[in-house]
Amino acid sequence: MSSLAIANVPDQAGPAQLHKVCTSIRGKLQFMDYLVRAAVADVERYQAEHDAGTRIFLRQLIEMHASNLSVECENMRMMGELCGQIEAAIGAVPAPRVNGGPA
Repeated sequence: MSSLAIANVPDQAGPAQLHKVCTSIRGKLQFMDYLVRAAVADVERYQAEHDAGTRIFLRQLIEMHASNLSVECENMRMMGELCGQIEAAIGAVPAPRVNGGPA
């Protein structure tokens, strides 16, 4: 698994852990963006290519991009875990009081 693995993080993660997870997710999203752009560009090249050998190469490259995207999509379950940690962090902070009563 990737650096996004946070299975042993307590329910109420501190700000440093949340920042680390957010940074990892941001990196994953950037990588997925790269994979999508590369796949689309290679599909366009594949469609315009007339040489059989080059088309075979491009097809394998497109399949590789699609496979990597599939793996990255599975890793996006980490988004749910991040949301859970954020909710736990918010739930752990008592609501501020205004003039001695609830806000």
